[in-house]
Amino acid sequence: SSLVEIVTGSSRRASRGRVRCDVAAIGGVRAPPDLLVVVLWNVTGPPAERGGISDVASTEEFQRLTAAGGPPTLAFYTAPWCGPCQEVAPHIDDISGRLEGRHLRILRIDVDAMHNLAREQGIKAVPQFEVHREGHVVERLAGCGPEAVAEAAARHAADYAEMLKKKEER
Repeated sequence: SSLVEIVTGSSRRASRGRVRCDVAAIGGVRAPPDLLVVVLWNVTGPPAERGGISDVASTEEFQRLTAAGGPPTLAFYTAPWCGPCQEVAPHIDDISGRLEGRHLRILRIDVDAMHNLAREQGIKAVPQFEVHREGHVVERLAGCGPEAVAEAAARHAADYAEMLKKKEER
């Protein structure tokens, strides 16, 4: 199957997994701010098995992806104008490439586009991270470096993998 992502020129940079597209310099031509770019990625495997950060487009999607029954979810609250968010984003892409799959899901929430969701979740500053498990927030990370986020993601993924292993042994 294929994944289609639409990016406006105002966000200037789009990324998903290890693929990056610099909107301002496609084909060496400077892009106007209102340019609309469609980026296609070939995706293999079902969503639970492939890596890649999921960009949340609705409150319903967020609730579905953080509901009970799935792997722990690392929610990354960000904004295109946020310098620290842009600095930590490559680290989150790296965490996604190493850990996301059957044992961990990573979501990216743009607080400008999803301001009601951000308010409901109590997000007051970005970047901020939450780990959701069984439909509940079990850990919040704010004002920390990428190492702390990587440690939390690895810990929750390992805990979930251990739980699945014990379930299979029964």
